[in-house]
Amino acid sequence: MTTSLLSYDVIILGTGVAGLSTAIYLAENAVQQQKSLSILVCAKGNLSTTNTSWAQGGIAAVAAKEDSFESHIQDTIDAGAGQNDPYIVKKVVTAAPFAMQDLIRWGIELDKNENGAYDLVKEGGHQFSRIWHKADATGASLQAVLIQEISKYPFITLRDYTTVVKVEQMEKTGFCVQSISQNQQLQIEGAKIAPSDLISIQCKQLVFATGGLGMVYEKTTNQNIATGDGIFLAQKLNAPMKDLAFIQFHPTGLYEPDKSTTYLITEALRGAGAVLKNKMGKDFMPHYDKRAELAPRDIVSRAIIAEMHQSQSTHVYLDATMLSEAIIQAHFPNIAIACMEKIGIDIAKEWIPVVPVEHYACGGIEVDEFGAVKNIDRLYAVGEVACTGLHGANRLASNSLLEGLVFAKWCAMKIISSIHSDNTKWPRFLPAPPLVKNLDRKRLQMCMTKNASIEKTSKGIEQGIEELQTILDQANLLSSWSITDWENNVLYENGIAVLKDALHQTQNKGVFFNQDFA
Repeated sequence: MTTSLLSYDVIILGTGVAGLSTAIYLAENAVQQQKSLSILVCAKGNLSTTNTSWAQGGIAAVAAKEDSFESHIQDTIDAGAGQNDPYIVKKVVTAAPFAMQDLIRWGIELDKNENGAYDLVKEGGHQFSRIWHKADATGASLQAVLIQEISKYPFITLRDYTTVVKVEQMEKTGFCVQSISQNQQLQIEGAKIAPSDLISIQCKQLVFATGGLGMVYEKTTNQNIATGDGIFLAQKLNAPMKDLAFIQFHPTGLYEPDKSTTYLITEALRGAGAVLKNKMGKDFMPHYDKRAELAPRDIVSRAIIAEMHQSQSTHVYLDATMLSEAIIQAHFPNIAIACMEKIGIDIAKEWIPVVPVEHYACGGIEVDEFGAVKNIDRLYAVGEVACTGLHGANRLASNSLLEGLVFAKWCAMKIISSIHSDNTKWPRFLPAPPLVKNLDRKRLQMCMTKNASIEKTSKGIEQGIEELQTILDQANLLSSWSITDWENNVLYENGIAVLKDALHQTQNKGVFFNQDFA
C-alpha cells in the first residue's frame, strides 16, 4: 500500500443504525434538493459488524391507544434519574413514530399480531407496550434493511475493514482522516502497519457514528470492535465530553466465565414474564423495587450484584420456564438456540444463568439537538458515541436504536443545509502517523472492571487511574504496530477518561454508584 489522498463532502465513521441512517437521510435530501454530494462510509469490520446488528429488543415508539408521548417522556426521565435534557427527550419521543414510518418505507419487517397490527411489547422501565421488534433479532433485521437501502445510491462509497487511526482539523476546509484498510484475515492475524500503509482522506464534514467502548471492560455485550474509537479521536480534537462515567450494565448477560464478549438475554424476556431467582431459587426483585423484573436496568443490576454478594455466587438465574414453548419459539427463538449451543440448556425447561455485564455508554461526545459537536465546526456525532441529553444517567430500554435514527435524520438535515457546491481546493495535508505504545489489554481491562464497574469507591477510582498510568509508563513505543496495538492505546485513553469523570461525580445517579455516597 502507498500513501494516497482522497476527498469527499462527508465522511461517516461507523455502519450501525446511526451511521447508515445518516448516509441514507443525506442521500434522500441530496436527491430531493438536487444537490451534488459525495459520501464515504467506513466500517471497521464488515458492514454488519456493529452493535446494532446484535440488538435484540427493539425500538421504542408510541403507537398504542392507551400509550402517550407524555408517558414515554416520563419513563425516559425516570430511568435517566432526571439528568436528561427535557427538550431533547420530548423532541426524540415525538419524532419516534415518524422514524418508524421511515423504516417501514425502507422495507423493514417487524412482527405483527393475529389482527395484522404491529406487535408492540413491554420492557423494563416502560409503563406501556411500545417496543417495535422482529422476534429477538430486531437489530439484525434493521441492519439488513439499512444496507439494502444504502446500496441504492451510487454517490455513497462504502469501505469495509477500514480503521481510522487519526483525525486532524484543516482550517476552513474540513478534516483529514488517516485510515488503514485491511482484509479480515490481516486484522485477525495482527499484521503490522508502517506509516506508508496509511491512507489520508479529506472531507468537508465528518460524522462519528463509531458506537460504544465496551472493550474497555473484561466482559461486554458489545462487538469486539467496540473500543471507543470515536471518543478517542474526538478527544484528540478537543471535543467536549459529558457523562463518560455513566456506563450502563445490562442485568442479564449469559453467564459464560471464559468469554469476553457476552451474549445478551433481552429485557423483553422479562417483559414476557421471566423471573430472576437467586442461588437458593428465590424470587428477589420484589424486595428491591415494586416494579420487580421490569425496574430500570441500573436497579436490577445492583440488585443482582447484592444477591451475588450475599450468596457468594458468580451469577443468578433467569427463569423463563413458565412461558410456553410456542411463545419462546415465536418471540425468543435466537435466545433459545444460543443458550442450547453455548451452555447446553433448554430455556423452556431450565433456568438461564445470568450476570450483569457492560452494555452501553450513556455519555460521550457532547452534541447539540442536531448532533453537531458544540465547539468544533463541521464535526458531528450520532448514536452511542454521542451524549445528546436523551438518556441522562441511565438509558431506558429500546431508546438507543430510536436515538440513532432520529439524530441521524436531524444530523443529515443540518449537514445538507451547510454544504454548498464549490470548487474547494484541498491542501496537500498529510498528518503525522499516530504514536502507539505496546500496552497490555488484559491488565487494562482487569483494572477497569475492578475499579469502574457497577459499584465503585473513590479510593478504587483513584487506584484505577494510578494503575493505568503505570501501565502506560511501563510500555515501550512501537515502530510498527497492528490495529490491535492501536486499539489498546485507545482503550487506555478511554479508560482514563471514564475514571477521571467518575472521580468528579459528587452523587449517585442512575448507573453511577459510588459506595462512599450511599
